[in-house]
Amino acid sequence: MKIIQANKYYFLKGGAERYMLSLSDWLTKQGHTVLPFAMKHESNLATSDQYFVSPVQTQTVFFGMGALKTFSRMLYSFEARRKMDSLVHHTKPNLCHIHNIYTQISPSILDTLKDHHVPTVMTVHDHHLISPQYNIWADGCGNDYRDLGIVRGTYLKFHKGSHAASFAQLLSFKLHRWLKIYQRNIDLFICPSEYMKRQMIKGGFPREQLRVNPYGYDGSDIEPRYDHDGYVLFVGRLSEEKGVQTVIKIAKMLPEVRFKIVGRGPQMDYLHRLAIGARNVEFLGFRDGDELKELYRGAIALLVPSRVHEIFPLTILEAMAAGKPVIASHVGGVPEVVEDRVTGMLVQPDDVSGWIEAVLRLFYDSELQTRLSRGARHALDTKFRVEDHYRRLIQIYEEVLR
Repeated sequence: MKIIQANKYYFLKGGAERYMLSLSDWLTKQGHTVLPFAMKHESNLATSDQYFVSPVQTQTVFFGMGALKTFSRMLYSFEARRKMDSLVHHTKPNLCHIHNIYTQISPSILDTLKDHHVPTVMTVHDHHLISPQYNIWADGCGNDYRDLGIVRGTYLKFHKGSHAASFAQLLSFKLHRWLKIYQRNIDLFICPSEYMKRQMIKGGFPREQLRVNPYGYDGSDIEPRYDHDGYVLFVGRLSEEKGVQTVIKIAKMLPEVRFKIVGRGPQMDYLHRLAIGARNVEFLGFRDGDELKELYRGAIALLVPSRVHEIFPLTILEAMAAGKPVIASHVGGVPEVVEDRVTGMLVQPDDVSGWIEAVLRLFYDSELQTRLSRGARHALDTKFRVEDHYRRLIQIYEEVLR
């Protein structure tokens, strides 16, 4: 098969990109032809980008002609539509798999795919199909803006702390919802968790268009460790929704426990200041590959203190592959991955005393830590095998091709 993999970025930027790139590698090894479609970017992996759309700046709020281009791209991009038309015309794909295309590409390409009768599926990596927010805050952690009006939302500056950015975000979201551009043009939506399927139904998407396919992870090259080197690990983006400040609060109250924080993000400077005086906290920056695998293997447990409803954090499977239990927020689809007292422990995101208790129990109770460690690896080998995920995905591909 020739399969378009469409995503805003073609480099490792976040969970959606990690998944898309891993899937592309696997499909290529299976003999399929992968046709990437993304935005041009200096960090993109080496590939032919003749069909990629021109770059727009979205990281910071600014004004001028560049801002006008970004705003129009959010609503509808005739350039992206032309580029997709050219890609389809010259390559004759069998299928298109959409990932995250908001803002940088826009759903305009879906009209082109429909015009050419290219079967299309989309993996739902975040909440943006049902909310102007990409993340939905957990109870007590933030506001739910799913039903926010344009005037009030602009006044509240809910997006990037900016009136202009909030207006643009709400206008594009409501326009695409009104046009039903995703529902009309995508054959099947792939939800990584039952939680996300429920949210999509609640958001008005037809049940018959939804398929659940939990992620998998290949742990065949990782030898699990059921002992540890005496530290607790966090891996992820250093941003407010990931709850890294909770890690530092715990660390300051447990000076006997070491904490290692892996990742980069917009809160990096703030978190470094917050951790002043906490000698048991170590910021390691970005880590990947074998180095990250060894960090997992040496940990007591992985902390996932998210303050938003996560759909399915891939870091949980990475920890399980290393034989590590996960202490995670009881949010979103996380309870479908972390079984309380079997593969880890679940805590309410704002319950600091609960987090402290969970860390202490695994730190001092070696029997419990070992049992949960073995349970975590067993769950990966039985419930979250990557070959099972890909098998289900190919069945979804075949379904839309029929």
